[in-house]
Amino acid sequence: MIDYINQPAFPPQVAQDNLGRIIAPIPGMSKLEYFALTLLPCYLEIHQRQELSVNGKKATPYDAAIEGAKQILKRLNQPTDEKTTLHIPG
Repeated sequence: MIDYINQPAFPPQVAQDNLGRIIAPIPGMSKLEYFALTLLPCYLEIHQRQELSVNGKKATPYDAAIEGAKQILKRLNQPTDEKTTLHIPG
């Protein structure tokens, strides 16, 4: 199984500066961190109105955002057995 959670959200692109030096930036956030930070404002707002829970246990907005990000990544990376229906006549 591919470890899609820890893959970089923005993979580094190797570049060359005007002096001819190769630059390879260090990747920052993982996909899990990126999605969790994107979801966090929603969970903070929901938490002001009601209690949050994950698997029946009381959770903080941060825990809920991480769990939500894991669920999104799991659904986005499900293997599909369907063949593509796109046909480009040649």
